[in-house]
Amino acid sequence: MRISGSGRSARRRVSQADIARQAGVTQAAVSMILRDRADSIPEATRQRVLTIARDLGYRADPLARRLANGRSQIIGVFTYEKVFPVAQRTFYHRFLLGIEEAAEAHDQDLLLFTSAAGRRTGRSGEVRTIYAGGENKLRLADAAVLLGRDDIPAELEQLCAEGYPFVFIGRRFLTDGREVPNVAPDYAAATRALARRFAALGHRRIAYLGADRTLPASVDRLAAIATSGLDVHLHFAPVTEIDGTLLHRLLDTGVTGLMLENSEYAERVDGLAAQMEAGRDSRLSVAVAGLTEEDSTPWSGFTVPGRRIGHLALEDLLARLEGAPPGCRLVPCPAAPGRTLTAVPPGHS
Repeated sequence: MRISGSGRSARRRVSQADIARQAGVTQAAVSMILRDRADSIPEATRQRVLTIARDLGYRADPLARRLANGRSQIIGVFTYEKVFPVAQRTFYHRFLLGIEEAAEAHDQDLLLFTSAAGRRTGRSGEVRTIYAGGENKLRLADAAVLLGRDDIPAELEQLCAEGYPFVFIGRRFLTDGREVPNVAPDYAAATRALARRFAALGHRRIAYLGADRTLPASVDRLAAIATSGLDVHLHFAPVTEIDGTLLHRLLDTGVTGLMLENSEYAERVDGLAAQMEAGRDSRLSVAVAGLTEEDSTPWSGFTVPGRRIGHLALEDLLARLEGAPPGCRLVPCPAAPGRTLTAVPPGHS
């Protein structure tokens, strides 16, 4: 006995060639009619082709239609470390929201790369790799937005050598010092402005608390602080290691203000200050050098415009696909007045 396949359910997809044969026209004519570009074809012929296509159950192959234009109209989003699920207040939330909104506005689909982490270890634990298995998996998309605290410089080198269009959210550099295409917050300008606000309120000695001095964002902040004229104590440690002993020591050295890397540090300091011994003037003026757009006041400082950066990253990629040269863009960070950056009390030096 010979067993056949699954019958009609397994029949092959109806092609444009099938329609052309039944309609007695060329396949090129069918293609033009189905793409609504048949201005030179008689209306009777157009209607006959459309009727046959409908009767045969023709369904266009969306990928083939896109690739006919030389592109998939898919933009990749690759993160070096896990950022999903994304809570409302996480640092990545607004970047991703901006990317999504811009993709919709430009009729692009997004492809999220979330493969298992590689064997490399970064600041945030295991990090993903673009070249898992030796191949650039981003090539499934026309271009890609890259995010993450960690990166693999050798992979960025290879992407540049291949000419694959990408943009990093945040400043990143190759081993020879060249900056890769990116859209980044202008941390340097915003930090200079914040330092001037400290100085205008009478602060002369402040402390900067953050997690990692080697991050490009930290490098930009520290370069700006170094030229501020303020006496700055630098302290880098995980937020969980910031304690009351440190705050007392800073007060004892004459520190009157704190510039903090993000609102996590601000919330930590706020909780510790409330626990400090009664009767002692332990007030510290606080400003945050990197609020997210979801951080509520009262924090003073400046805000990272993540949503706008996400928009610009995707738009820069699309311009690159149209022939624009790769480039780098710094986005201004709006000041947040808040209520935590205050004048030095009388009697403090």
